[in-house]
Amino acid sequence: MRFSELKKLKETSAPPPARKSPPEPVPFPAPPAEQKPPEPLREERAEARKPEPAPPEIRPAKAPPAPPQAAPREQSRASERRAQERKAPAGKPYRELETEAREIYARLLRHSAQYLKASEEPYTEKYETTLALASATAASLKENPALLGLTAYSTADDYLRGHTANTFALVLAMGLEAGLERQELGLLGFCAMAHDAGMTGFSSLYNTPGRLGDSEMAEMTLHAEAGAAKLDRVLDLDYKVKDRARRVVLQVHERDDGSGYPDRLSSEEIDPLAQMIGIADAYEAMSHPRPWRDEMPPHEAVKELIEKEGRGFNSGPVKLLLASLSMFPPGSLVVLSTGETARVLMPNRGLLTRPVVEILLHPDHSPAEGRLTDLKEHPLVSVERAITPAELRERNQKCAARMELARWWTDW
Repeated sequence: MRFSELKKLKETSAPPPARKSPPEPVPFPAPPAEQKPPEPLREERAEARKPEPAPPEIRPAKAPPAPPQAAPREQSRASERRAQERKAPAGKPYRELETEAREIYARLLRHSAQYLKASEEPYTEKYETTLALASATAASLKENPALLGLTAYSTADDYLRGHTANTFALVLAMGLEAGLERQELGLLGFCAMAHDAGMTGFSSLYNTPGRLGDSEMAEMTLHAEAGAAKLDRVLDLDYKVKDRARRVVLQVHERDDGSGYPDRLSSEEIDPLAQMIGIADAYEAMSHPRPWRDEMPPHEAVKELIEKEGRGFNSGPVKLLLASLSMFPPGSLVVLSTGETARVLMPNRGLLTRPVVEILLHPDHSPAEGRLTDLKEHPLVSVERAITPAELRERNQKCAARMELARWWTDW
């Protein structure tokens, strides 16, 4: 009995060490700790309910963190959207846009030369190819505003080639601003390509270095009728639009106040497409040199056309031209609020006074490194005023000479 009692005592005394050993591992002390604290927590909750200071302690712990995290996300998304808009199209840098635009512009020049030459032939098929080029140019203008910047170029060998290509691109940009449908936009482009085809019969006059006399100018006005008549030679011209195309080409030089030619039409008598081509033609002619005169600075040409709004030109086409080119069209020389002198490279759509510019001179008129600045992305920098080539020569003659050479297109 004593042995069994001792054995029982050993068995009963063995569990105590087992109870003491659990506190050493980490998992076991937790349950007792969870069982004991509930009572003080209830007391604290009861005490917290009486003064009710608990809500302020819970709000800062959970509620505030959510708004601060959501706001930055919204701001970052908005900033990303703005960055994408600034970088459109596709976030490409200007130099890459310019390279692509030069390829399209070279095509325009080649096609205009081919069309003008073909218009002298008894028969030709240039309607479908011109429509295809108009479609490609319109698509490029939607994505690449650098193409409009290239319309500042002139062609030294024969100004009519560059004039036709420039008018073609300008009027398509206006057509896009007007929201024209595809077929109407194509007809607009074809008529722009054909609008001065009648001039090929007067090359001895329009290439003369001196200013034309009254009789010579009167003879030159016959090119409108000659160009309209040449449309009969375009065999693939859709018969459904042939009559209207002839009317548009004939009316390009008519003016809203009846001062144009050949029929001195006015206002609603002039086809809307002819009015659009007419103002694009006038702007291009004013802002580019001719054998008998120098060019007018682009910003002054725009200003003069705006002043003629309601007289020589209808207000609708004037606004379309302004929306396409801005107040400082490509090729304009400007002084920035930083004191730097710059040249406008291309407009920013929807922003009349914030184009993309190339810095030419520092504030002290010393040569700059040609840094590109998009005024859309630099709200603290603005255009103070435009200057003339003569003012640029006073500031820096070498820079002025370089700009003089830069305006001429070269095919190599």
